[in-house]
Amino acid sequence: MTTRSKYDFRQVTVDDVPILFAWRAQPLVREWWGTDEPYDQETISDLRISRSIVSYEGRPFAYLQDYAVHGWEDHHFTHLPEGARGIDQYIGDPSMIGLGLGPRSHG
Repeated sequence: MTTRSKYDFRQVTVDDVPILFAWRAQPLVREWWGTDEPYDQETISDLRISRSIVSYEGRPFAYLQDYAVHGWEDHHFTHLPEGARGIDQYIGDPSMIGLGLGPRSHG
């Protein structure tokens, strides 16, 4: 089994809201992300953004979102070419920080 195959990416659902709020309450996440973005069915269903929970060996540890930067008129990356994508991510489980899981999940 390769390291990459130990990772799982699945679409966020409303059932994930409690873990997302818990992760966003972590100081390292809150420093960069903030806590005011709502997580409800309408937000999660926004097709401009693909939201995923990332797990390693069956343990959820991170959030990843991928989006078209031209989906919003005022996005700070609208100077990029049409079709450009943005990626935001964080490790929400503090016990999983510093283990190299973030970079390897994109390898």
